[in-house]
Amino acid sequence: MSWIRSIVPLCLLLLLCTPTLHSAFVLNGRPCVRRLSNSVSHSKPIGDSIFPLKATIPPNDDAGSFKKNSGSREDGVDFSSASGRDVDLSVGVWPRENRQLLGLLGGLGFLETAYLTYQKLTTDDLTSLCTSVAGLSMRCGDVLNSEYASFLGVPLTLPGAVAYGTVTALALWPILAGNEGSRERAEADLNSRAPLLTVTTGMATFSAYLMWVLATQVRELCPYCLASASLSFSMAALTWVKQVEPNATKSLVYKAGAVVVTGLFSLGAFAYASARIMVMSQGPGEGGEVGGSRPPPITTHSTARSEALALRLQDLDARMYGAFWCSHCYEQKQSLGQEAYRRIAYIECAPDGFASESKICKARKIPGYPTWEIKGELYPGEKSLDQLEDIVDGKVPVPPPMEIPAK
Repeated sequence: MSWIRSIVPLCLLLLLCTPTLHSAFVLNGRPCVRRLSNSVSHSKPIGDSIFPLKATIPPNDDAGSFKKNSGSREDGVDFSSASGRDVDLSVGVWPRENRQLLGLLGGLGFLETAYLTYQKLTTDDLTSLCTSVAGLSMRCGDVLNSEYASFLGVPLTLPGAVAYGTVTALALWPILAGNEGSRERAEADLNSRAPLLTVTTGMATFSAYLMWVLATQVRELCPYCLASASLSFSMAALTWVKQVEPNATKSLVYKAGAVVVTGLFSLGAFAYASARIMVMSQGPGEGGEVGGSRPPPITTHSTARSEALALRLQDLDARMYGAFWCSHCYEQKQSLGQEAYRRIAYIECAPDGFASESKICKARKIPGYPTWEIKGELYPGEKSLDQLEDIVDGKVPVPPPMEIPAK
């Protein structure tokens, strides 16, 4: 994942190397501008102005052409953007401190979600992502392996990283776009406001949906999920409370649009995950039973090697602990094949799974799914045939016990 190693330093550089001067010259929230015959001068604010600075643009040829191309206002300045659209600065520039804080929150969220995406795409055993703290059982791996953690095969942490990166870029864009009071910075400030409000509102809406799924469907404690949701809610609160879009009507439209669009996507994601779980819980040609949801049927056939391995596991009274909704459990079964898997003692740990034996799982303090119990020792995570053979042959050291209290 070389792209992660290249993007992370860039984000840190953007956060550390931004200029230290205040942006905009504001008088009670509006630019104080005095037009002169041969120059444009920003007057010194009075009263409660928060930026008591003064700057003068000396007369030159650019000032003349600039004045000719820009619109005329008595209460502000209209900068003509490169695209030909007037940039109205009468509303003032969004304070630099707000953008720095927003960029920091977005950068932290990007680092977290990029890390989780890397772990999800490169690691089969996610049980070590988080452990118990203060007697609380935390199974981040189970959350990331659940059907609700992906959409159309894409981990939700990936678009989350893109969203956090977008917020970071939009927040820091005006600070890096040009000098104080320049047309470039003014244009960047104006053009970034509506996207910031829309994206942060959408992220907060989707985070609310994920928190609902975590509490009502997955029912596991995930610190990474809680941290990401907190960052999303904080960014949305900042853009709302600090009025990144000062026009009340436009602000309401952007917020409502983001909530509606994200809400519809959330419903689609939930329906997709629920449909997959329903399909997985049904055997071929039959519906789910009263006893609970079934795992998906195994479609692969065993090789001579996997059948020989299954015989050895059977002689050792090996067990495989899993859950019907666990994608890695299904992939583990697929690697063994139908014939070999029939010899494996499978323990369903999901309370709502078919023939559930969740009490046994709690008693054995199973750290995550799947987990193999071989020779009385627990080996969490999906294992290849090579790894299982090494465990059976005694070539793999016995893992230390994982103290995860049962719920």
